[in-house]
Amino acid sequence: MPELEQTINLEDQEVTVTVFECIKKAAEMTYASMQANQKASKAASAIKSKDKGTKWTVLQEYLRKYGPFINKTTCFTGLRVYSVDMEFYNSTGLDALDRQLQTVIGIVYLNEALHSTAKETFKQCLKKLLKQSNLLTDAQLRLI
Repeated sequence: MPELEQTINLEDQEVTVTVFECIKKAAEMTYASMQANQKASKAASAIKSKDKGTKWTVLQEYLRKYGPFINKTTCFTGLRVYSVDMEFYNSTGLDALDRQLQTVIGIVYLNEALHSTAKETFKQCLKKLLKQSNLLTDAQLRLI
């Protein structure tokens, strides 16, 4: 294992799950999901794995790649990536790793949609879905 490992801090798991459901739905509605499906496939496969080492290694790959993006969107997603040690790894269960991998899949969808040619359409669709969910304030929605 490399020296610097990372994890995601989920401030409000219920809100985060709902936000990423809206993100995925908006991506599918704007056809931005095909690329995201490909890029998230390794995380989806890791969730199906029963091996903790595999799950952790795949999670670290995604966090190295998307960590800066996650931290830039903290005010919107409530997620933050931070460094952890081997003790944290040892105490983390398979369910927690699966939740983090599912969150990473949502991040991949968000990143791909925001960088697609349909990004403005995606943003408007996402804002509408989030407004309907009553999860975010108008001020938070304006940040999107």
